[in-house]
Amino acid sequence: MSDDELAAAAAVGDREAFGVLVARVSPGLLRYLRRMISDPLAAEDLAQDTLLHAWKGLPDFGFRSSFRTWMFSIAHRKTVDHHRRHREIPTDEERFADLADPQPLPADQAEHASLVDALRAELRNLPTTSRATWWLRETEGLSTEEISRVLQISTGSVRGHLQRSRKYLSVRLAPWRPGAPPTTARDRPDRDTPTHQDPRGARP
Repeated sequence: MSDDELAAAAAVGDREAFGVLVARVSPGLLRYLRRMISDPLAAEDLAQDTLLHAWKGLPDFGFRSSFRTWMFSIAHRKTVDHHRRHREIPTDEERFADLADPQPLPADQAEHASLVDALRAELRNLPTTSRATWWLRETEGLSTEEISRVLQISTGSVRGHLQRSRKYLSVRLAPWRPGAPPTTARDRPDRDTPTHQDPRGARP
């Protein structure tokens, strides 16, 4: 059965179907929340809250989107509420201005760091919405339209966040490009210079 078929069965009270659905979607949900919330225990709590909210809301869901899109929408709202309570979202989170300040590349901080470790570190530097957009697209495989519904932003905004995030990550992860020479402070890549490296193949 597909996710939506399981959700439809669960909506009419089939707890076994919902259990199967939870087992199927929980890993992706938890991966997403762990990238959006710095506290692993808080991320696990939000995952549980999201699934409980979904269980209670299934009878009124209406299936106007896929179950996964709806689930990530719930998770996003809970993430925003968590950040507001802990004041973790900067006022100008949609801007990349802060990222223009010189920072050491991950290769300078840990010479033998893996690409995955570096990607994890750089994702934490992205503004919250940009990080969510990149993760939902590149890791969870949601479409532009689905991400638009999850984050409640326009499809144009989704594309803009993806473009800026990909450019930023491409430059910051340039030392891991095949054949790239060791990076030094003198030859460190210009943060505003786009490269052709796309880190979508690496999964944290």
